Amino acid sequence: MEEEPELPPFSESFLPAKGVGSSTALAFSSTSEVFSLSGLGCVFKAILAHSNDTILVIDQMAQIQFAGGSMAVLGYAAADLIGCSLFQLFPDETSLEEQAAFLQPCPLEQSRITESMALRRADGSTVLVAAVTSNYLVDNQQQGLLVSFRDITRQKAAEAKAIFLEHYDPLTGLQNRGGFTSQVAQAITVASNRSRLFCVMAIGLDRFRRINDLYGTETGDLALVAVARQLQQAMRADDVVSRFRGDKFFSLCLDIRSHENVKAIIAKVQSSLDFSPPGTKEDTRLSASIGIAFYPNDGLDAPGLIRSAETAMYMAKESGRDSYRLYDANMNEALLDRQRVEAELNTAIRQEQFEPYFQPKVDRQGYLLGAEALIRWRLPSGQIRPPSYFISLAEANGFIDQIGAIMLRKTCQAVAGLHKRKLMNVPVSINLSPRQFAQPLLVDDIRQAMAEADLPPEMIELEITESGIMENQTEGISKLNQLKALGVLVSIDDFGTGYSSFSKLKDYPVDIIKMDKSFVDPLPHDRRATIIASAIVDLAHTLSFSVVAEGVETMEQLRFLDTIFCDSYQGYLFSKPLSLIDFEGLLILGRPLPAVSYQ
Repeated sequence: MEEEPELPPFSESFLPAKGVGSSTALAFSSTSEVFSLSGLGCVFKAILAHSNDTILVIDQMAQIQFAGGSMAVLGYAAADLIGCSLFQLFPDETSLEEQAAFLQPCPLEQSRITESMALRRADGSTVLVAAVTSNYLVDNQQQGLLVSFRDITRQKAAEAKAIFLEHYDPLTGLQNRGGFTSQVAQAITVASNRSRLFCVMAIGLDRFRRINDLYGTETGDLALVAVARQLQQAMRADDVVSRFRGDKFFSLCLDIRSHENVKAIIAKVQSSLDFSPPGTKEDTRLSASIGIAFYPNDGLDAPGLIRSAETAMYMAKESGRDSYRLYDANMNEALLDRQRVEAELNTAIRQEQFEPYFQPKVDRQGYLLGAEALIRWRLPSGQIRPPSYFISLAEANGFIDQIGAIMLRKTCQAVAGLHKRKLMNVPVSINLSPRQFAQPLLVDDIRQAMAEADLPPEMIELEITESGIMENQTEGISKLNQLKALGVLVSIDDFGTGYSSFSKLKDYPVDIIKMDKSFVDPLPHDRRATIIASAIVDLAHTLSFSVVAEGVETMEQLRFLDTIFCDSYQGYLFSKPLSLIDFEGLLILGRPLPAVSYQ
């Protein structure tokens, strides 16, 4: 360890100088006296040993006469600094004016504080320091300076980070709500002075939770970063893109001359969103619902304009997603309705107000082959709300997971009760939403629900949409195999409505194909519909799958489906969805349903 130069013993020759905080600063009676005295007082030795600052004594020629304290700040040994000029520690870019200002005299028994300055360390790097400079006097004539340097690099980095986080999103580097709101406020000032039109876009990614569910939140974060970059590329040079929270982005589009300008930007945004999860060869197209609010029609201040754009975005989501809506004042009432339903849904989930209704599946003679459990929301008043009232909102807000878990458990309990009473020995199908299907613990949850109800697995059929499987085809097929291993039946719901259905069907470990209602509705008069329906049945039978036709409502539809050897039928022609009590009554009667009269 390098030896520090000796200081004189503590005496009246050393007088404390008034400093700031914990910085160390001493006043001496004269420079010559300091270095003519011998010995190191234990008090001063302790002060130097415990100081986090580098302490220098500098003469009138800016030569360093003493160096002590923490030498880690500058990285020099104390002895190496003795006799050097203080200015050797200043970076090359330090101006002569800055050097001269640093050595300006400070008042007697007072210290001058330099809040931030740069010094050159021994290894050539630069360190930010705060300096406290004190003079020591003899006969009121300045003899020298005592300076302490404190490393404030971390402090400045923390301050810079705090300033950044105040205005920017740390994940994407885009402006956050605070920074974006300030930008909108500035745009309002400019637009009001120059009579210019601009708009705010609220951009909400559709079903983004699926990426987190399928690939994890780290991959979800990568997707958000990719979207941020794509949005910046889609916007014009002067437009501002921001991320507020989660999967919601905002854009400030300046100097809009017509709605056609806005439509062009929206088209570019919608066509640019995609993401390839790491480790996969899949290129996932992302969609967004977009709301637009114009200044000054839709808001006169920044918060109001942003709120209007967000309201329009929610309306776009409710109208089918992957679309855009322009704000109008009537949306406020619609948003209030949405918020009211959200609050009611929270209560319904907490109180488990959801229950299964059962729609029979029958053969050509009307005999029961199974049933589908369909969700209904029963209010405390007894009023029944259909799924069309709340499902889209539940999916958008993530409530669908909890609702699906309630339906799984209640359906298993109801079917187990019917089975134990020997009223029913055919399976009941339960719908799994794509979000449910993506849950890592899905198989365990189903196993537990059946075990708690003491329900044989052959009494359950799980309906999964093809889109749910195709979100991640490899993992989806693996999960289908796990479900089959439980002993349950598996069916593909809404078959033929998306993706490359026919080519992929051979890869699916399933038992049943449900022909979507959109193919049944035009039968038998639409020639294309008859060809597609026939092809679905033929292909399914070739692969040893059975086929259920959904939404059968007319005798003509039933007759045609019978001619192409469809296996079973479901629809209002036979029965509407029934409450558990009514379904139980149907089972007790044990009669075929009456639509067989067409023979």
